[in-house]
Amino acid sequence: MSDADRRVLGIVGGTGPESTVDYYRSLIATWRRRRPDGSYPRVIINSIEAGRVFANLAEADFAAVGRDLGPAVAALASAGCQRALLASNASHLAYELIEPEPAIPLIHIVDATRAAASRTGFRRLGLIGTRFVMESDLYPARLKPVGLEVVLPTPEERELVHGIYFGELVAGVIRDESRDALSAVVAAMRERDRIDAVILGGTELALILTEPTCAGVPVLNTAQIHVDAAVDWLLGNS
Repeated sequence: MSDADRRVLGIVGGTGPESTVDYYRSLIATWRRRRPDGSYPRVIINSIEAGRVFANLAEADFAAVGRDLGPAVAALASAGCQRALLASNASHLAYELIEPEPAIPLIHIVDATRAAASRTGFRRLGLIGTRFVMESDLYPARLKPVGLEVVLPTPEERELVHGIYFGELVAGVIRDESRDALSAVVAAMRERDRIDAVILGGTELALILTEPTCAGVPVLNTAQIHVDAAVDWLLGNS
């Protein structure tokens, strides 16, 4: 058995369930493309209670989120995972507050996105996602030091995106009208802010904005980027 075959990835999911399912599908599809030998990755998913996490995110109580994430990561470590990821952008707002401190390394979604953006040469990046993420320092703090500028939608556009996210996408509702509305936000940022690309700073956004571009703007699909980083590790490439 190779070292890659001994590796077990843990996923803290459930925030939300729809994107967790998409993570698993993407993980399998990415593995098959990169290792087309009929094998499959070893993965354990721990789906946590998202309602409490969402409520604490809304209150900006990131320490409480960290207290929910800590036991979930610990359970994955106890089950034999050597590395894990949080299948959510917003959960990373509590990354430094996870309690107890993770016993295994975590693959950070923003760090993976930073590496992907740097490889493409993009420098001015629009960010859409939940209000929690858009109005936080999560992306700017990790992207600015390497010369990547993060540009936000207007307050009205942020409310629109957040409303679609929690009113529809978290529940698995995909509407063409909402896709058009999100595309209009990206188009406005393209014209107004001259963005080079747009970061999907919410993993559910990948369920509705499925193409490599949106309104003519290249898309950085953070869920797929996160999966790519996980498969790199599973295959022993990182």
